[in-house]
Amino acid sequence: MPFKGWIMLILSAALVTGCASESDKKKDTHENHQQHESNKAENENQTEKQTYTDSSQASDDTSLTEINKKVEDQDGSITLKKYAKVNKQLQSDSIALTIDEVKVLHYAPSVDLIDFFHGYTKQDEFPYVRVNVKIANKGKESVHFNPIAQIKTNQGETVTWKEDFYLEELNGEIKPGEEKMGSLGFILNKTNIENLKTITITSSEVVDDQKKKLTNSMEYKIDFK
Repeated sequence: MPFKGWIMLILSAALVTGCASESDKKKDTHENHQQHESNKAENENQTEKQTYTDSSQASDDTSLTEINKKVEDQDGSITLKKYAKVNKQLQSDSIALTIDEVKVLHYAPSVDLIDFFHGYTKQDEFPYVRVNVKIANKGKESVHFNPIAQIKTNQGETVTWKEDFYLEELNGEIKPGEEKMGSLGFILNKTNIENLKTITITSSEVVDDQKKKLTNSMEYKIDFK
C-alpha cells in the first residue's frame, strides 16, 4: 500500500477511535448522572422513611389513615380517631415550618409502658395528638425555635411543648441550612375526642443565640372533618 494510503488508514482509525471514546464518555456521564439521581431519590425516600417512624413509647400508627382503624403490637393498641393531611408551610424570619400531618389517636399502652405515661396522665388509656413536622433554617445564622410551643383544642384544653412525649429533640437550636423532620405527641386529658372539631397549633418565637426575639410565633388552625 502506498505511504499516503497508510496515512489515510491511520487517520480513519484514529477518527473512529476518537468518536467511540467520546461516545463512551457521554454514555458514562449519562449513566453516572442517572445513578446520582437514583441515589438522590433513594436517599430522599430513606429520609422520609426514617423521619415519621413510630415512637418507642407508642404503637406504630404509620399505616393508619382511615378513621376508627386499629393496630396492635408489643407496645399496646392504638385507634385513629381524627386525621388531617395538612402539608402547610409557615414562614417566620429564616425558619420554614411545615405541618405535614396531624393524627388524634386513642392509645391503650402495654403494661410495661403505663408507668412511663403516668408522668403525663393518670389514665391507663388516653387520646393524644401526633403532629408530623419539618423545620428548615434558610438563614445564615443559628436560631432557636420550637415547632410546637402549645396546642389548644376547641374544647379549651391547652398542652405545651413540655408535655411532648415523643422526645425527638426537635426543639432548640437549628443551624444555618439545617433541616429537621420528626413527630411530637401530646396527651389530651380534658378533651372529648369524639367531639373534637379543631386544634390550634402555636410555635415558639424565633430567637437568636442571645435569646433576642427575631419574630413572633406562628399559628395554624386545623379542622377535622
